[in-house]
Amino acid sequence: MDIDLKSIAVRGVFSASRAARAGIDGTTLRQLVKAGECHPLHRGWYTPYRPKNARQHLRLRTIALLFEYGDVAVASHGSAIALLGLPTEGIDLGTAHLMWSRPSTRFEAFSRVRIHETVASERLPLQLETVHPAVACLQVGLADARALIVAADAAMRADMVTPEQLQEAAGLLRGQRGVTRARAVIEWCDARHETPGESVTALVLRMLGYDLDPQFAPGLTGPRGGLLHADFRILGTQVLVEFDGKIKYEARSEAESREILFAEKRREDALREAGFEVVRLTWADLEDPALVRRKIEAAIARSLTRAS
Repeated sequence: MDIDLKSIAVRGVFSASRAARAGIDGTTLRQLVKAGECHPLHRGWYTPYRPKNARQHLRLRTIALLFEYGDVAVASHGSAIALLGLPTEGIDLGTAHLMWSRPSTRFEAFSRVRIHETVASERLPLQLETVHPAVACLQVGLADARALIVAADAAMRADMVTPEQLQEAAGLLRGQRGVTRARAVIEWCDARHETPGESVTALVLRMLGYDLDPQFAPGLTGPRGGLLHADFRILGTQVLVEFDGKIKYEARSEAESREILFAEKRREDALREAGFEVVRLTWADLEDPALVRRKIEAAIARSLTRAS
C-alpha cells in the first residue's frame, strides 16, 4: 500500500483520528497493521516504525499516552526511565506508567497502563514529560533493587540526580511497599559503575557482604601505555572483580571482539603478575549469588596462599 505513514507521525507515533484526517480509515489501518507497515502501541495509537525491542516499544507507547493525556499526566516508573534514556535492566517493560499532574486525582489502572497519584516536592518537581529522575529511579526500585542501582548509577553519571535527591525521593515514597529495601540500596549507587553489568555486580557483591573499591587503579601500566583499572577490588584483599561484559557493550564487529579479548587477556596477565587474583563474572553468574561467593572466596584463598 502506497501510504506514507511517517509523514503523519509526530515523535514516531500517530493516532487513529490523525490518520482519519489524512484519509486513512479504520479498515485501511487494520490492513496496514496486518501487512506490518504500522504497529499498534495503545488503543487508537500506532507507530510506522517496527520497535527494535521492548524498551523502544515502551518508549513509543509512553509518548503516545502522553499525547493522549496532554498536560494532565507525566511519565513515571519504568516509562520515565525509558523516556529519560536511562538503562532499563530489571524493569517490567510491558506495563506503561504515568502520574497525574493534579494532586487530587486518584490512581487508575487498565490495559497494562497504571496512572499513579502525584508524588513531587519543591526540590523534586514534575518535569515537562516525566517525574523527577530521582523519583523515577526510586519507583522502579520498589519492585527490583537491580532496576534502582542500574538507573541511578547512569543518572548520576549524566548529572541528572544526586545521592541527596535519591534519599529525598525515598522519603516521598515513604509507606509504599519495597521502599525500605530501595532506601538501603541508595548508599550503594555510584557513578563509578560504568555499565549496567557493573552496577548489578556491585549490588550482588555488597548484598553478599563485601566492601568494594570501584574502578580500582593498582598503579600498573597496560599494554597500550595507559593506567590499568579493575572494575572492583574487594577491600582488604588482593582480589579484583571484573564484569565480563565488555565485548557485549563495546565490540562493533567480530574482529573488534577478538581484539578486545586479546587486550583483556594481556591486561589480566599483567594484574596477575602484580600479585592480584582476578575473578570474572558474567550475567549468568550474577543470577547465582552462592556461586559468586564461592568464586570470591576461592580467589581470596589463592591470594593468601600466594602471599604466605
